[in-house]
Amino acid sequence: MARLASPAVAAVFLAAGLLKIWDPAGFAFAIARLRILPHALIGPAAILLPWVEVVAAAAILARPPWRAAGKGIVAALLIAFTAALAVAAIRGGSSCGCFGVEGGFFSRLDVGLARNVLLLALLALGERQQAHAGARQAQAAQAD
Repeated sequence: MARLASPAVAAVFLAAGLLKIWDPAGFAFAIARLRILPHALIGPAAILLPWVEVVAAAAILARPPWRAAGKGIVAALLIAFTAALAVAAIRGGSSCGCFGVEGGFFSRLDVGLARNVLLLALLALGERQQAHAGARQAQAAQAD
């Protein structure tokens, strides 16, 4: 399970990013409805954020030197997205557009908040498993 945690997070970010890239205008509208960014930043965010998600997801799936950077970027995005969703929920919002589908189940704010907490937990689980594997390798090397 722990071995699949980081690739699962990467798959979610890859899917979400690609869906937003497919419909940047829809994503821009979703960002505008959240009322978390100044109007001048909505367009650039709608264009850039999905690409950051896709590149970070690809980095998680790449060779080890890239994985740590990808995980760090995804963790930072999840924290920022979770804060933005919490603010939107407090303001009475109902949809985030997280998967490019306005009004769909996966775009509900409560589902988005729960999903983000789960994804952060999966990243932490993956890191913990990797740290334990590294410690076992170090112990095995010392035993030889």
